[in-house]
Amino acid sequence: MTVKIYIPRDAASLAVGAEKVAKAFHAEIASRGLDVQVIRNGSRGLLWLEPMVEVETAEGRVAYGLVKPSDVASLLDAGLTSGGAHPLCLGKTEELPFLKSQTRLTFARCGIIDPLSLEDYKAHGGLKGLKKLPPWRRPRLLRR
Repeated sequence: MTVKIYIPRDAASLAVGAEKVAKAFHAEIASRGLDVQVIRNGSRGLLWLEPMVEVETAEGRVAYGLVKPSDVASLLDAGLTSGGAHPLCLGKTEELPFLKSQTRLTFARCGIIDPLSLEDYKAHGGLKGLKKLPPWRRPRLLRR
């Protein structure tokens, strides 16, 4: 099963090195021959922890904060692909106090989905409002 790792690519994350972290992950994943998909998403808003890398596990996403390119090898060695323990591990993303206390409306999917994937958007509740329109009023992409 392909492991999904989420690395933000919003302006704030890029400003603190997220692009270099993503490149380091791509290189390390390739050199180890791992079955890992790197998904570039938006930040969840915890800018003081960026770049914050998340890995999807059976128990939910696990976050690692303030990741630098030089941390990538040790993260993978520590079992990041299964949510392994590491000094940068923050725990389950949804349990982080800043996120746990929020009700997110406008940015409910930000940081959770691949913003370029319509299928990911739909899988997380996107397009519900448009589907309530009469078929003849729906955008072409929903007329199927």
